[in-house]
Amino acid sequence: MHPHTTAVVRTPIHISAGARPFLLAAPSAPTTPKAARDFVRAVLRRTPLAPLLDTAVLLTSEAVTSSHLRTPRSADILLRMLTAEHGVRISVHDEAPIRLPRPAPAAGEQEADLGLLLTSHLADDWGTTPFAGLPRSTSLWFELRIGR
Repeated sequence: MHPHTTAVVRTPIHISAGARPFLLAAPSAPTTPKAARDFVRAVLRRTPLAPLLDTAVLLTSEAVTSSHLRTPRSADILLRMLTAEHGVRISVHDEAPIRLPRPAPAAGEQEADLGLLLTSHLADDWGTTPFAGLPRSTSLWFELRIGR
């Protein structure tokens, strides 16, 4: 899958037996990336998903930092984690009415989003999901699996 070349639309997450959702809502502030890292660390630390901890914390930090940098302080950032026996899906949503940058610069573009480049290399799957409400914003999600 190449999310940087095509729009990715995923089906709604269906919580199967044994899967657990976790939510964190925080204002867009300089301390929000740390709060998100601590949240992910606390959820995964003592579970069978602990081997995914470092990568999950790194990618969460990148996603939340990117959201904070492009979101007004009056907005909230929402972090959603869905844990299952085989892995975790983390999504970050904010109220910034702009599209996420590409992980690699397209022809004529000057800069890439290094956080998305990192996500594209470390995550087992990732993409963006448009938010239909106002403002028209986008959620970034990624999945990490045990035993890949």
